[in-house]
Amino acid sequence: MISACSHLVIATENVPQSAKFFAEAFSIAAHYENDAFAEFILPSRFRIAFFKPMGESARSFASDDDRGATGIGITVTDVNAMYAHLETMIPQYQIRLSGPPKNHSWGEKSFLLFDPDGNRWEVTQSPSADGLLVEKDQSKTVKIRGSKS
Repeated sequence: MISACSHLVIATENVPQSAKFFAEAFSIAAHYENDAFAEFILPSRFRIAFFKPMGESARSFASDDDRGATGIGITVTDVNAMYAHLETMIPQYQIRLSGPPKNHSWGEKSFLLFDPDGNRWEVTQSPSADGLLVEKDQSKTVKIRGSKS
C-alpha cells in the first residue's frame, strides 16, 4: 500500500541551469549539487532532484523528450507574489507563464509555469496551512479502498 510520495527526479541536459533556476524561482538552496545531480528538500521533506542521464540511466530517462504529458504541482504561500517574481525571470531563463493566477472552485488558486526545459509546473496556493486540499464539508468522510477506518 502506498504511504506517501517522497521524491521527484527530473532529467535534464543542464543540471547547473535547472538547479540555479529552481533555487532562484522558489527561494530554496540545494541540499546537494554538482554538474550531474542536484537535490532540493522542501519543508515537507519531499525531495526534487535534477539529473543528467548518463550510462545505464540514459536507457530509462530521456532529457530531450516532450514534457507536455506531465504536470508537477508545487504549493507556495503567496501565489500572486510568486507569479510577479517569476515574471521578472522571463528574460533571463526563457520561461513561460500561463497567465495570472486563477481561482478554482475547489479552493486553490494557481497558474502554470513552463521552466527552461519545458517542464510544466502548476504553482498553487492552497486554502489550508499545510498546502493540502480539504473537504469543503468537513462532515464528509472518504473511505479509501484497503483502509481500515
